[in-house]
Amino acid sequence: MSRVLFHLCLPLILLLFSGCGLWEGGLPEHIVARIDREEITIDEFNREFKELVADQNREGSRSELREVKEAYLNQMIERKILAQEARRLGIRVSAEELSQAILEIKKDYPGEGFGEKLDLTGMSLEKWKVRLEEKLLAEKMVRGSHPYKGKIEEKLAREFYETHRSLFQLSRKVRVRQIVVTDGNEAIQIQKRLKKGESFEKLAKEKSLGPEKVQGGDLGYFSEGERPAEFDHVFSMEVGAISEVIKSPYGYHLFKLEEKSEPREISFEEAKKSILHRLEREKGEEEYQRWFKDLREKAKVKVNRKWLRS
Repeated sequence: MSRVLFHLCLPLILLLFSGCGLWEGGLPEHIVARIDREEITIDEFNREFKELVADQNREGSRSELREVKEAYLNQMIERKILAQEARRLGIRVSAEELSQAILEIKKDYPGEGFGEKLDLTGMSLEKWKVRLEEKLLAEKMVRGSHPYKGKIEEKLAREFYETHRSLFQLSRKVRVRQIVVTDGNEAIQIQKRLKKGESFEKLAKEKSLGPEKVQGGDLGYFSEGERPAEFDHVFSMEVGAISEVIKSPYGYHLFKLEEKSEPREISFEEAKKSILHRLEREKGEEEYQRWFKDLREKAKVKVNRKWLRS
């Protein structure tokens, strides 16, 4: 299920959500949608929608707001359909699972941030937990519903490989360590110590200002063009070589080339396992979409279309 996120201003939201009028679908005035016997109220939708846009700053037009409003309502309806089916099948969210999910979410809101987030949305902690449990139930249904049980023939994998050859091209990559300092004379002194045989990794930990200093200056692997232009000098170096002092907008660098791999094409035999897994995932997604379409068609869903157009 796709998540549609727009950056919208809060005053515009309040303006459009404050009005009321005639409602369609035979629903009470305060109801946005009904899924079987379960209802989504205007207050419930507004609280969730306000939470969605609380951290966004960019303004949106009225037409954008209508689009994202409808998309988010559809997402809420889908979530409730999935949660209802989970409960029908006896699937539950344990207290431990709920507690763990809450702890993970709170990590993103240090200090009083989590409480402030709830205050901003106007949602009580208990209502928020009920909504979280519903989300976890829906996620269980998505993860566990209708995995592909067939077998992908090797012929299909080879056809995918032949028609997507560009996906299996490996560019030239290097693994590099660096020492970066702000003073050119200091960089020259470090270079002299390196030429005398001192450990590049040890000096990187002692002298470098880069965050990778804790790994002995290890920048990991990168391709040509992925780093600032000054870094591309390393592609002309031999493995084990140490560069001259190179100036960049970030300071003065010394590089050591640890590894180099030449560009090559991944063979079908190398790629076959990952291709088969990819095709199985795609088939599983198709199975899920068919299953959910049938589930949604069976559900009795009523929506206030006039409210959506408001």
